[in-house]
Amino acid sequence: MIDERFFEKKNYIMLGKICDLLAITLPADCSATKRITGVSRLDNATASDITFFHNAKYAEDLAKTRAFACVINKENVHLLSNKTIPLVVDEPYLAHAILLKAFYSIKGASQDGYISPKANVSSNAKIEQGCYISDNAIISDGAIIKKGTFVGANVTILEGVEIGENSHIEPNVTIGFAIIGNNAYIKTGARIGQQGFGFHVGKTGITDVMQIGKVVIGDDVQIGANCTIDRGSMNDTIIGSHSRIDNLVHVAHNVEIGEYCIIAAQTGIAGSTKIGNQCFFGGQVGIAGHLTVGDKVTIAAQSGVMRNIEAGSKVAGSPATSVLNWHKQTLALQKLAQNKAVTETKNFIKRIKSLFS
Repeated sequence: MIDERFFEKKNYIMLGKICDLLAITLPADCSATKRITGVSRLDNATASDITFFHNAKYAEDLAKTRAFACVINKENVHLLSNKTIPLVVDEPYLAHAILLKAFYSIKGASQDGYISPKANVSSNAKIEQGCYISDNAIISDGAIIKKGTFVGANVTILEGVEIGENSHIEPNVTIGFAIIGNNAYIKTGARIGQQGFGFHVGKTGITDVMQIGKVVIGDDVQIGANCTIDRGSMNDTIIGSHSRIDNLVHVAHNVEIGEYCIIAAQTGIAGSTKIGNQCFFGGQVGIAGHLTVGDKVTIAAQSGVMRNIEAGSKVAGSPATSVLNWHKQTLALQKLAQNKAVTETKNFIKRIKSLFS
């Protein structure tokens, strides 16, 4: 259930407007002025709700739903009760995302234009129209916050940072040495632009090497909670537009990540590695430094990447190899373990028999 302590909800949206949002035709015998009061799961939807179906595991719930309408693809319409109106789309989960954004917003994330008297905003910072600056935010000299951007409580934005339009910075984020595009979403506790892991080990000990690059983040990028993205040493650290980075990911200095990449939690990418477009990394992937990963590469969870990966590859394991080789290795290890177990069992039986012979 949606808890309205945390989320604000529109009272209703008319069915005609919903069809416009989904770019579909109003169903026959339906009124464009029908009021839809929310988006709900199949099993708890009411007669004024819209629900959605995109996973065959919930076919039983689909048949029983009481929703007024269901967002569904044409292949599954036959599973729907005749009491519920089908809203037929190609991608139901995408439609679900669109409708959630239309009905709900996070409380306290108003974009009406407000600067808290408890915020510390430099007179030399530029805050454009419609920005919301929360309590105890610090915005330093020369920073630029473009229109419609929300800055949460206790956020620190250092000198010269630029954040694009309609971005959302959750509480307790620190951003320095960075240029960030439009529609960014940076989640709680992220650290962007700090000095990376760079030093010289010599006869006199360890000497830190100053890093004088920055972080460049494209448009429509999401950075997960407690991520760390180091600034470049001399070149820049780059995150391409439309990429999604999950919680607890570390991106080291000079790393370049292409567009439309999806990187799951606890992944670590070492310095100066270049990653192409449309790559997908599972959780806890580790990538060594100074490597090149081509476009459209898929890396399975917990893989350790220690050499370059060609475009279009699917790899797994540590050290990472093709998924086919990884499966062969896994089967070989299982067979080896089974053979060893059989041998040990036979030897044990021989020893028992010898005791009674």
